[in-house]
Amino acid sequence: MTVSTENEIPIIQYGDGEVEKPKKPGMICVVEDNAVSRVSIVRHLERDGFTVISAVDGVQGLALIRGALPDVVLLDIFMPGMDGRQVLECLKADELLKHIPVIMVSAATEIETVVRCISLGAEDYLVKPCDPVLLHVRIKALLERKFSHDYEVALQTQLQRSYEQLRALEQYKDDLTHMLVHDLRTPLTSILSGLMTMESMGELNELQQEMLTMGIQGGQALLGMINDLLDISKMEDGSLKLALEPLEPGALAAAALQQVQALAAERGLTLAGEVEPDLPVISADRDKVGRTLVNLLGNACKFTPDGGTITLAMRALPLEKALRFSVSDTGEGIPQEAFERIFEKFGQVETRKAGHKYSTGLGLTFCKMIVELHGGRIWVESELGQGSTFSFTLPTERK
Repeated sequence: MTVSTENEIPIIQYGDGEVEKPKKPGMICVVEDNAVSRVSIVRHLERDGFTVISAVDGVQGLALIRGALPDVVLLDIFMPGMDGRQVLECLKADELLKHIPVIMVSAATEIETVVRCISLGAEDYLVKPCDPVLLHVRIKALLERKFSHDYEVALQTQLQRSYEQLRALEQYKDDLTHMLVHDLRTPLTSILSGLMTMESMGELNELQQEMLTMGIQGGQALLGMINDLLDISKMEDGSLKLALEPLEPGALAAAALQQVQALAAERGLTLAGEVEPDLPVISADRDKVGRTLVNLLGNACKFTPDGGTITLAMRALPLEKALRFSVSDTGEGIPQEAFERIFEKFGQVETRKAGHKYSTGLGLTFCKMIVELHGGRIWVESELGQGSTFSFTLPTERK
């Protein structure tokens, strides 16, 4: 956005559009039934450089104002047919015209009527016969206000248009990303199927087996990221539906620990499970809750130094009518200022740009959205050098 000035009226360039400055010095509409008074006012205003249009009564004046959209209206109060007060009421009731400032023109004996007009929205008044200097000063002051209002309206309109264009471009980007990510899943699944089939096609030497295992694990990690991204998109647009079923917490813990066992073994990490006995069965989506646990355990494995310990704990919270799931590690910890940011999709970008990495992919964003979709909450507790504990709750009773 660039800003420049010309004749003290700002011009704003925003994107490809330009908010135009008001035309100077301004158009004045004089509505006055007395010919002598009308001609005198028009001559004074034209001599001061204003563009002037005039009408001889209220009906003609209202039509002229609607057609020309002047910058200021000088409106006589007492006129035959439609008087100035009625014209004023029509102007202030019209969304297009209500912001045009109006100066009421009256005789000194009509002050009570002027007060009523001011209460209806007139900005000022002048007593007949109009003093040319005072007339000029009053009109200039109202023109400044009118130009300022017009400028703000034009700017808001341009900003709204630019915002809508930005939203449309963002939607196109999201749609394209979703399409590409969705299309990546099919060939990746085929690659993984082929790699897994190779294990049963004959004996492999140690190096071949190692390379094959690396390929399978890398492919599975990539597939997990793709699934997380697709599910996040579905949750953002409200199209993801949970497949609720009765789940036994101990079985969830055992399955999640089994999935990260190989990763932990590679790092020489100790995996531990601490599950309270007799935990209640919960109603939840097995796949989504399982992936949440695996994401948290996988992060802990990747960010815990070799030889460390990772603990998955589950316990009941009777007062909250919920279960608490916790994954603790003995890693380097997370600074407190990053606690909220690491769960947000764009917060991941910010922390990585700052040279920090507290999770892989969008795993924590997926975890947060899934937990909240189940009606729970998720948080982290950590101190630098003391490890981290990621916890979330799931309700034991569905509302």
